[in-house]
Amino acid sequence: MQRFKLHGFFTGLHFALLQLCYLLLLQFQVSSTYLTYALIVSAWMAGAIAGLALKSLSAGRALVIGVLAYYGALATVSLMPLAWFTLPAAGAAVFLSGLWAGRFFVVMLPHIKRVDSLFFHENNGFLVGLVATLIAFTQLGHPFVVWAPLVSAATLFAHARRILRQPTETLKPR
Repeated sequence: MQRFKLHGFFTGLHFALLQLCYLLLLQFQVSSTYLTYALIVSAWMAGAIAGLALKSLSAGRALVIGVLAYYGALATVSLMPLAWFTLPAAGAAVFLSGLWAGRFFVVMLPHIKRVDSLFFHENNGFLVGLVATLIAFTQLGHPFVVWAPLVSAATLFAHARRILRQPTETLKPR
């Protein structure tokens, strides 16, 4: 059970890192208005809701789709800086990255049995991820926005493959 709580924490950390990297990327490359932030939040939430319904979406696929979408957005806005028409493409990328945010709880719930515990650990990871991402970005700059999502997704992908293949412990009633 502990491994699933830890996975929830690291998933939250990954979500915070990815969302903040999207925000930093779009703020610097396209537009620093409230619409950019609203686009990221709305597209992420729409992706999370869609992820709840996609029964065939596995953890591995969702993480790969999310990170490929991020790098697609990075390439698009880097090739056409300050072009407002790249925002819809970036919004689509955020939507795809948000799919795992919705699917995560559906996939993990059978392993942890209590959604409040899973949400608690994922939320704590998200809060730590926000602070850690801001600190890392201030120290490392643009290379962090380029490399951190890949490192985070690869680490989470490896961990998810490992824990989801192990048998789940028998839960004792309280």
